Amino acid sequence: MSLEHQNPTTRKERAFTTMTKDSVKMEVDLLFNSKNQPVKYYSYVVTPVCEEGVCYNLIAEVYWDLLGNFMDYKETVLDPLTKFDHIKFTREDHDKMKEILRDKTSLLANYKAEDLVDHSIEIKSEVIDGVAGATYKSLSGAVVRGAVYSSHTLWHIVNGEVADKIVAHTESLMNDDLLIWMLDSDNYNLQFYALNKIDTGNEQYTPNLIRLISEGNSYVPFFAIEKIPEWAWSSALYQPKIVILLKEVEFRMQNEILNKLNNRELEENSITVLTSSMESLNKSQLKKAFNILNNNRDRLSVESIGEIESLSESGNKEISEAAEQFLTSLEKEGGLVSKKMKEQRKKLISN
Repeated sequence: MSLEHQNPTTRKERAFTTMTKDSVKMEVDLLFNSKNQPVKYYSYVVTPVCEEGVCYNLIAEVYWDLLGNFMDYKETVLDPLTKFDHIKFTREDHDKMKEILRDKTSLLANYKAEDLVDHSIEIKSEVIDGVAGATYKSLSGAVVRGAVYSSHTLWHIVNGEVADKIVAHTESLMNDDLLIWMLDSDNYNLQFYALNKIDTGNEQYTPNLIRLISEGNSYVPFFAIEKIPEWAWSSALYQPKIVILLKEVEFRMQNEILNKLNNRELEENSITVLTSSMESLNKSQLKKAFNILNNNRDRLSVESIGEIESLSESGNKEISEAAEQFLTSLEKEGGLVSKKMKEQRKKLISN
């Protein structure tokens, strides 16, 4: 569930007023949640749309995120969105329109509305006294079928100058609390933006960065892991919280974590967590994990050794063989680790 839904808007304030290219006045409001945090922008859009000599008002309640990216729109009950011959939008039409409005790289950016229509193909209208042109096939995917002019008009309003003004207004409000809110949102645009703005040396952001390793959207996790400060990887507080994510993240991120832990001293708690995460690793990753444990063999606790011995009896052949090989190398080495192994076996016998 998104943070916007978790914290419904409770108040709004006028952010700015602007004019569209068609000289239509737009009043844009900033909406706040119950914690008085800005969460999104809103405008009640009323704009004329003219096609084939007939003009009408397109009316919609439009929402943007804090960076001017389209989020959603709602049509009004009395003035629903319509297409050719005044046919109301279907659910599929609304879905298509929202898909179009989310695409900032749409072909609509480079065309005038009239250039989208092929007038050599005529379609008889029962509403207009005459005929209308058909959409060029090469551009048909960029518009709602039967709503070329509405698609073009609304796209340019949503993704035009107002989007840039939203970014500027948000940046004028920027502070640590807002950056943290962005990091904790489920919007990857906000996550990326905040990751580029924060001072990664500031510990207040570290928990958010760690969370994004497993919960970030798109490529955010890979960006976030690079932002985690070097000291956090050796921290008794944060290191175990990173290691435990091996059980949650996908293969590529598991490799990122293991690579970051290589040649690093592990806290005792981190060693315990690592040994308990082996079942989620594949053969090549097991080699990395046991190499990390070998580098920290003097820090192995009796409990960790017990965990590794249980892995040697795993039904997973790759895990059991890797664990057995590791234990054998420890036993041959002798010293403190060997004593801990004997202590662990005494505990097993006594139990």
